[in-house]
Amino acid sequence: MRNNLKSFFLIILFTGWWLGRPAMVAAEFYRYVDQQGRIFYVDDLGKVPEAYHDQIQVYREKYDYLPEQDRSQARQKEREQLQRVEQEKQLQINEQLQELQQTEEAERKKQAQEAEQRLMEKLQTRVVVDGNRILVPVTLENNGIQMVVDLLLDTGASQIVLHREVAEQLNLIALKKGLAQVAGGRNIYVETGEISSFKVGPLHMQKARVMVISHEGEAVNYSGLLGMNFLKSVPYTIDYQNQVIRWQLPQQEGAGNTGSEN
Repeated sequence: MRNNLKSFFLIILFTGWWLGRPAMVAAEFYRYVDQQGRIFYVDDLGKVPEAYHDQIQVYREKYDYLPEQDRSQARQKEREQLQRVEQEKQLQINEQLQELQQTEEAERKKQAQEAEQRLMEKLQTRVVVDGNRILVPVTLENNGIQMVVDLLLDTGASQIVLHREVAEQLNLIALKKGLAQVAGGRNIYVETGEISSFKVGPLHMQKARVMVISHEGEAVNYSGLLGMNFLKSVPYTIDYQNQVIRWQLPQQEGAGNTGSEN
């Protein structure tokens, strides 16, 4: 669009120059004076009102009736006037081109800001800040079953942990069973499995390894732990005031896919 508009202005400029340039072939001019005493010069006899045909004077140039010195001054004055007109036209064209460039630059900045805003929104996940706890919404999918749950962000957990009721809803098959030590030195029974897909905001993890435990004690408002086998794959910052996590996508994974974790 920018190039088309510039071409349009250049065509106007060229047309103005072409029409304003001196004629290559001398033309006749017709001079007459109206009833108010105004002098007119026209290059077409048909432009002279019939009432003034009897006083028409014909000149090869419209200043032929003047003495040589006055004729030269009149021609110089006319050339200067034409130059001023052309300069004004050129100035207007330049101003219009400048306004066009400023408009295009403002539009580019606006589009860039909008794109940056969309990217920022894409790269952040709204969370729940509950005291010192950060609850992160995640999308789980396994063999066609999908559900959204809140997991507690826990940098002390080596794996993603799901409570047993969630694993059962996903029809998760245990690949390994055994005991694991938790905070305080207590051993608990755990199962290890793998879900088809694990997604947090723009970040997507295929075939994510998870641990399954039976939650004991008082009820909690989360369904497991968001552990380090996910968190270590991507840098993030937590904005406690606005209650969002801002993710930084891995450079080699433009789509935000964290890859497989085994």
